[in-house]
Amino acid sequence: MKKQIDSKKMSLYLMAILINALGNSFMIVATVGSAPWTAASEALSEVSPFSVGTSVVVLHTIALLIALSIGSTFRLWTIVESFLLAVVFGLAIDAFILIHEVFYTPTALIGRVSYFLIGVPLISLGLSLYLQIGYILMPPDYLMKSLIVKFKKTSIGATISLAIPFLLACLLSLFRQEWIGIGVGTLVFLIVNGPLIDWFQRLFPIR
Repeated sequence: MKKQIDSKKMSLYLMAILINALGNSFMIVATVGSAPWTAASEALSEVSPFSVGTSVVVLHTIALLIALSIGSTFRLWTIVESFLLAVVFGLAIDAFILIHEVFYTPTALIGRVSYFLIGVPLISLGLSLYLQIGYILMPPDYLMKSLIVKFKKTSIGATISLAIPFLLACLLSLFRQEWIGIGVGTLVFLIVNGPLIDWFQRLFPIR
């Protein structure tokens, strides 16, 4: 019975990752601003031969290395699982972006805003399920936990963990002389993501 329950939770966990990736693809295609780590991945893809999904994997790997460099210790298998999760997440984003490009990519402002309004709650829904199950975390989440432990304050650790990709996206945007991934949508996402996650966790509790 335990194996059956675990397999169900694992299936729900993977579905949460795909929902998160789908939401990110909507925000990327909307081009009104993405979540910080995704924005940094978009910017990196513009200055490198990498796709957005591959850039996600690269930046998530760097996040994990930073977490290790500041003194965090993880089991080897935890590192492997977190990296593989980043790969699945990145590939899923690339796949969903390709589907958007094949079927429909909005160009008018109303269409882009509509895509953004679809993407944000999808990300929050995916995160709400992902955080409740908590089987394994993605590298940026381990980085945030490591920074919280290091600075002994949640607000400081969380802020720094988001500031890293935000500053990277800004620097790469300056290099390209255009804003990439950063926009009004980024600010809106940062404001509403937390409350939406709380709401979805109350709506879909996992016991």
